[in-house]
Amino acid sequence: MRGVVWRLRWRLAVSRRRLLLWNLLVPIVLLLPVARSPAAAPHRAAVLGVFIVFFGAFGGCIPLVRDRARGWSEKVLLTGYGSRTWIIERTGAEAGIDFVELLPALLLVALGTGAGVGHWWAWLPAVAQSLIVANLLGALIAAVVVSIAEAALVCGAVALFALHFSGLFRSAAPGTWAWSLERAGLFRPLAESLRSGLSVPTTGGYETTSWPLPLLASAAVGLLVLLVAPRLARRTARDD
Repeated sequence: MRGVVWRLRWRLAVSRRRLLLWNLLVPIVLLLPVARSPAAAPHRAAVLGVFIVFFGAFGGCIPLVRDRARGWSEKVLLTGYGSRTWIIERTGAEAGIDFVELLPALLLVALGTGAGVGHWWAWLPAVAQSLIVANLLGALIAAVVVSIAEAALVCGAVALFALHFSGLFRSAAPGTWAWSLERAGLFRPLAESLRSGLSVPTTGGYETTSWPLPLLASAAVGLLVLLVAPRLARRTARDD
């Protein structure tokens, strides 16, 4: 692991101060009023979950599409940088940056809704896992889209489907095929932690101990990205 791409992404994120400030403030401005609103708790949990996953998916996809148009990805890969090392470092860095940018908003949401710091700490592992998976999905999407507008559209659609089958919007009835699929949903830990933190009653057999299967599903997505990394690198390094 060389670490060059990892360090480059972090340095770029820190040096772009105006963009960094926006990425810190926008989640606070959007999420805190929603979390403190009189809307039903399931609706507030859904908005928070959608924003977090969109944040990660867009963060993993759109910079790749933009760098492809500018030729930056091609320049890096032409130096002989391994495609798997490149995608691991880049995706890890983007997920880490997203996580740091969301931290202030999550803390204020926890304190502002009365969930408390205890629930805030409980949210962090689920948010970190969700951002990693969302960034991996974003990287895969970047390999099949041709513009930023198309990337945003596909990211939104994929994220919503994944959230739906993770039980964020409503829990499936126990024993159904949707319930079985939901137990391994990529974003099920996030859905559970938000629902628990916002005191949403568990209905329809909703459980709060579902990390193993989502982690296996997340690992499968990561393995898929590694397997197709050479193809993904060629596709994202060329502006067809």
